[in-house]
Amino acid sequence: MEKFVWKKGAIWLFPDGSTEIVPGFHDEWIASHQDRAPGCKNVFDVVSGLGWLSVVAYSQGYVEFMIRSRSDEHSVKLCVEHLRRNLDKWQNALVMTMDEEGYIKLKPEDFGPGKSAEEKILGLPARA
Repeated sequence: MEKFVWKKGAIWLFPDGSTEIVPGFHDEWIASHQDRAPGCKNVFDVVSGLGWLSVVAYSQGYVEFMIRSRSDEHSVKLCVEHLRRNLDKWQNALVMTMDEEGYIKLKPEDFGPGKSAEEKILGLPARA
């Protein structure tokens, strides 16, 4: 299966980079796929417990990610790799974490030379 495939709408981004389209709302998918997400009742449960990322790509290049935490290196790397491989498909990304209020805003320029989108998500100071 091809990894880091960009799809408009809602998807799950699995820890190995594969994706699955969510035809509707994530919570509806969870309720009808308890064999895949046992014991999970909502997006928080899936993202926090299973380590899957919730991704919703809207029109006009806007995308939202839900990840476990800024400090969860695997979630951060997975998010950044998905964005990096699809730089031509988005213009504004919001990364929300399950353990903090607020979000991290990314633009394609954050992936340019001398930039680190990963460090921006992790909350590290920008390099001069």
